[in-house]
Amino acid sequence: MNTYKLVPLLFTASFLFFYTPASSEANTSDGRQAVIMFEEEVNRALIEQYSQSTDYIFEEIPAASITVTDAQKKALQMSPEVKSITYDMPVTSSAQTISYGYEKVGMKNLVPSTLTGTGVKIGILDSGVDSRHPDLQKRVAGGTCLMTIVDPAGCPDSYNDDSGHGTHVAGIIAANNNTFGTVGVAPSASLYAIKVLDENGRGSTSTLIAGVEWAMRQKVDILNISITAPIYETSLEEIMKKAYNAGILIVGAAGNTGPPVSGSSSSVEYPAKFDSVIAVSSIDQYDKIDPLSSLGKEVELAAPGVKIYSTYPDSDYTTSSGTSMAAPYVSGLAALYKEKYPEMTNVQIRALLQKNAKDLGAAGRDTYFGYGLVQVDKNPINHGIELPYTTDSKGMLTVDTSDLTARFGAYNVYRGDNLIGKNETADEWIDYASAGTVTYYFHPVVNGVEDEVTFTTLKAAVAAPSISDLRSSKWYDRYVTYLHREDIMTGFNDGTIRPESNITRGEAAILIGKSLGLNGTKRQTQFKDVTANVSSSGYIQSLAEAGITSGFGDSTFRPSQLVTRAEMAILISKAYKVQTASSSSLTDITAAITGYEYINGIAAAGIAGGYEDGTFRPQTHMNRAQFATFLARALNEQLR
Repeated sequence: MNTYKLVPLLFTASFLFFYTPASSEANTSDGRQAVIMFEEEVNRALIEQYSQSTDYIFEEIPAASITVTDAQKKALQMSPEVKSITYDMPVTSSAQTISYGYEKVGMKNLVPSTLTGTGVKIGILDSGVDSRHPDLQKRVAGGTCLMTIVDPAGCPDSYNDDSGHGTHVAGIIAANNNTFGTVGVAPSASLYAIKVLDENGRGSTSTLIAGVEWAMRQKVDILNISITAPIYETSLEEIMKKAYNAGILIVGAAGNTGPPVSGSSSSVEYPAKFDSVIAVSSIDQYDKIDPLSSLGKEVELAAPGVKIYSTYPDSDYTTSSGTSMAAPYVSGLAALYKEKYPEMTNVQIRALLQKNAKDLGAAGRDTYFGYGLVQVDKNPINHGIELPYTTDSKGMLTVDTSDLTARFGAYNVYRGDNLIGKNETADEWIDYASAGTVTYYFHPVVNGVEDEVTFTTLKAAVAAPSISDLRSSKWYDRYVTYLHREDIMTGFNDGTIRPESNITRGEAAILIGKSLGLNGTKRQTQFKDVTANVSSSGYIQSLAEAGITSGFGDSTFRPSQLVTRAEMAILISKAYKVQTASSSSLTDITAAITGYEYINGIAAAGIAGGYEDGTFRPQTHMNRAQFATFLARALNEQLR
């Protein structure tokens, strides 16, 4: 008895197909010219039986030019005498066919013009890729077939394409820039063919999830998903979110279901509908929305997707339509952005794609085009602005911003994704970093508004301090380095800082005591659980004498107990005389919370903030990095 695996959710490739072979004939049943090559010698009887005509017998190689239908071609391929049979490739005066989409996305305005996607890894979740196609030679760096998940015999030819859809997508992204065929947006990008669809363009959530996992293991930069499904599935959303959080930019076809039906606000399908995926709608050469393109608030960008000419298996080319063809334009351009700004995260590249989009339709983001037609980044690198900098041996980095202020007056500063300087006007800007390379983005502020597109990048090399468990890429590095520089957070005897370990009340007392210059000599204290043998005893007693801490009602201090966010607020507020406040926007801080006025005060001063949901979570324990952040901000207003 045969058994069959149930496919939990079918996916389909989001495209319509218009077959455009090398000759002018579109109906393959009428026959097309092909070259058949034999292992040893031409079998005339065989080709006469399985062809419409024998057009030419070559003399130097065992091959012939014949006219065959698709069915005849497949029959000849089964013969052990036949080495290969391929449809004739078009031969012209050394010219490529450049799709209108290539020009629509602004490739003629590419800055610098030498960008080709070199070094950028793009995963293509699809029906595979024909790695033998002459226009994709050396583009496919690797791949996998995952169809055996649903069918043990589902990968007869590894990740090679038996449908055509994936090869067409691959050509739009990265067809070689040569003298024939077509050219991709990023012709030097490295492609990873992830076969999750069969020859009919169908797969399942299982194959798709496994494909995303494989892409994560390969550490791809960009993931193109020209695949859609109408039904939400939790596991699919989770894997997309995990991949996005791992740094992968995910681009998805919005779908080909047309406008939403009555009573619905969106026809965008999954996975493009997820927040972690850039949903792409399809337009034609006149900037009109494709009537079959799915629409909705999830649409983020639009790209050419109607009658797009690209690669097809067996050294062929074809014209296809759909959001499947639009998504790879975005993926290809994202590769050019990544090559131009290699230090940018997927989040930053996504934001820049949005900002550079050409607005179509209603002003601003809309349900048809999203932010608009995806475009190349036309900005010159750093706009001719110089940002010389110096560093010292203790982690202070000083940037000369005089060139920036002379041109724009004010600027915002980002360290990676984090805004760390707002409306700065000084000709010098200071930050703190441990050993490593730190990337900053300086955005001009014009009439009080940040210019999100015109920015200058600074990659600063910092030689010291080198601390074994501190990385300059961590969000808290600047705060910990500042305290280390000021000899406040000097670390443990083994040379570590242990920034992500929870902090105790005794450790917090040491840090605050050092920052205030208090007497830290170990001695007897007023607290019955803090003897002269306790390492933090001197600072604890000094804080008590200064009226900064009074311990608990049972005359204990509990130096080994972990610090809560509320305790941190009280300590820092008292130590630095921060003005208290009776209210704030923090949703979980009321007058019933012990220390509420201190919490509201440090929030108002910019020393501590809440979580994304608007809460402060006063009883949550803190790690050493979090405490260091609040302490550094209390000491240095520039770090707030």
